[in-house]
Amino acid sequence: MAEELGYHEQNEGWKHEWLADSHCVCFMRPREIGGGFMTVDFECRLFSTGYGKPRQGATATAYTGKGWKDRIVRDAIDHLERVMSDTGPATSQTA
Repeated sequence: MAEELGYHEQNEGWKHEWLADSHCVCFMRPREIGGGFMTVDFECRLFSTGYGKPRQGATATAYTGKGWKDRIVRDAIDHLERVMSDTGPATSQTA
């Protein structure tokens, strides 16, 4: 499991912590780049934004086969990056 959790550590400042039920891990995006949380449930094989156990139906992708743990972590972190990049302040565009 350690290899899968290392993906986010490629980006400086990312952290993770296991939740109390030991099947879920929360990834924390650095506050300096806007913060944000993403939680992966390895037992149910799903993820969602926020801190806490994801609800059923949170992810449409089925994670199976060799390397599924790595794929779900990468997908979760990439999803959080997309979500947080869309939440920045609105900018006006001039012609």
